[in-house]
Parts: sequence; structure tokens; C-alpha cells
Amino acid sequence: MRSSVRILVRVVAVAVLVFLLLEWDSSGWWPLSSALGKHDARNDISRGHYKELGYGLPFLGSDEYARLLQERYDIEFHYVDYCTVSKSRRDYSDAYNQVSMAAAESKFGRDVFKETYDEAVKNWKMAHPAKAAN
Repeated sequence: MRSSVRILVRVVAVAVLVFLLLEWDSSGWWPLSSALGKHDARNDISRGHYKELGYGLPFLGSDEYARLLQERYDIEFHYVDYCTVSKSRRDYSDAYNQVSMAAAESKFGRDVFKETYDEAVKNWKMAHPAKAAN
């Protein structure tokens, strides 16, 4: 009898572990999102590929921002999701960006993301003065 209880406990433990590792709960949370984001960023950086992940509503000048990052620094800007963003996507993206953006700033010796953002927004406002006034 004792060995069947142990077997049952092991089966339940494995089932719970598989659920945690492979499934999403109803809120869209996955416990390894941050770790996976950091891992993927390190992998991309090791291949010389720099990327920033965005989510939420695009900001004014986001297309210009993506273009300038790509042309000047060979950094890709990619939206992973727009309005409704799951916690897993936010966690993954934030962790990815933490690693990737720090590596890019180290490579270029300055905050190229802030510089590019400021310039892109300024360019957008100059190109759309009526919309920028609102």
C-alpha cells in the first residue's frame, strides 16, 4: 500500500510540474516567461542580433523610431502585442529588453534608445504639427 501512495504522489507531482512548465493559466501567466526572455536575448546577442520588443499602443513616431534604430545601429524594433498584452508577454518582453538593451548600450557606449526615441518623436511632431498640437 505504501508504494502505491508514493507512486500516486510522484504522478501528481509530475502532472503539476508539466502543467506549470507547459500550460498557461486563465490569466495568461507562464512562470518561465522572464527566464525565457533573458535566455533568448542572450542567444540573440551572442549571434550579434540586437532587438527591442515593444507592446501596448504604438507611440507617436514609433515607425520612425524603428527605422532609425535599424538604419543607424542595426537594432530591430518589434511589437509583440498591441492593446491587450498578457502578463507573460510583458514579463518576457521586459526581461528580453533588460538584457538586450543593456548589451546595446554597452556596445555603443550610450543610451541609443533614448536618443533615437527623442529624435523620432521630434521628427513626428515636425511632420505632423496639427496632430502634435492636440
